[in-house]
Amino acid sequence: MLLAAPAVGPGSVTIVSQQVEAVSLTPEAGTTLSLGRGAYEGTLDITSHHAGLAAVEETTIDRYLLGITEVPSSWPDESLAAQAVAARTYLAWTLFRGRSINGTKYDYDICASQFCQVYRGPGGAADAWATAVNRTGGEILVYEGSPAQALYSSSAGSRTRSVQDIWGGAGVPYLEAVDSPELAYTPYERWELVVTTDVFQRVFARSGYDFGARIEDVSLRSPGEGNGPESVEVRTEQGVTPIPATRFRAIFNVHGPDLYPGLMPAARPTGGRWPQTVLSYSFEVGYEPPRPERHRLLPPGETGATGTLTVVGEGWGHGVGMSQWGAMAMASGGSSYESILDHYYGLEPSDGAGRLPATVRVGLLVEQPAIEVLADGPFVLEAPGFDPVEVPAGEWVFRRSGSGLVIVGPSGAVYDSPLFRRIRWQPR
Repeated sequence: MLLAAPAVGPGSVTIVSQQVEAVSLTPEAGTTLSLGRGAYEGTLDITSHHAGLAAVEETTIDRYLLGITEVPSSWPDESLAAQAVAARTYLAWTLFRGRSINGTKYDYDICASQFCQVYRGPGGAADAWATAVNRTGGEILVYEGSPAQALYSSSAGSRTRSVQDIWGGAGVPYLEAVDSPELAYTPYERWELVVTTDVFQRVFARSGYDFGARIEDVSLRSPGEGNGPESVEVRTEQGVTPIPATRFRAIFNVHGPDLYPGLMPAARPTGGRWPQTVLSYSFEVGYEPPRPERHRLLPPGETGATGTLTVVGEGWGHGVGMSQWGAMAMASGGSSYESILDHYYGLEPSDGAGRLPATVRVGLLVEQPAIEVLADGPFVLEAPGFDPVEVPAGEWVFRRSGSGLVIVGPSGAVYDSPLFRRIRWQPR
């Protein structure tokens, strides 16, 4: 969370630290450290880098899993258990694979966003989710002796996608397309986007696509299930421009709402808007050319040469691996979590305790000019070159300064450490 300097009243005293390179916050028993929407119980490391501050939590495997917030805790128990095994397996696979570029740079094993798994700390874990984590304790999915890449997404629609059809490369048996029995449950059974070709061209120009002439047709080219990625082909008088389906979706999702916030994401039939402009890779594309009869109704000089692009799809997310809404549907129909996992991955849970370390480092925030931490109890603060000091609850601000960072403590706090200096704010 970004913030300004804490407000202090006339004549008040606040505490500001010396400049340091890094700081660690270790909560006392019962203390939670809140950042943004998350509440964390592990040791929090805040470090300064060229691009800004990074916040990384080191926590136990079980606490990490308790903090996963991927599906509603009100869902059936068997769907929660399937999600717990998938989340634990994805963590094991991530650790087995090794750190990403950002993970190496900022010293974390896995990120806390939807790009890895959504993690907000164990503080708000519901009893049903905690039961699912504990019930499946240590269980993961293994393929050829290693943790499986247990991908999952919100909703697949009628059928999941083979991994090679989305990202290319060689397929793996446990990430092949299967039917997903969720259409009576998922709110993403069908979605639609309709835009003029003028809008389409402006959105894609933001990513460097210049089709060079009036669009004559837009169509989806599919090599067939299991044979690799699809592409959207834009045909003009000057030829055909292929756009990979993954890029097609990304451009619409990034630049569409920026250029046309009133149009994208589109309105839902039930009210509100869809969460993204193009929700999944499971879509069809239709093109309607300009209607000649419209030309007679236009003022002189206007050609009415704008066609219409329609994208109709199902599901939300990449669609590879387990569908969370599909798991919910299967559990609602009486399936066990083992059956759910077998349906989507063709694998059975096994004991993976020896494949996971005792702790994991989770990247919470990176490249921030300032980070606010709200502590609901005391914690131990450590900085290189200074003795650890126990500090009180309150709002703590960590702000980048020079090549390091400074700490601003709660207004009016009183404690003794050479790390800090007291500043008295006098009225003018």
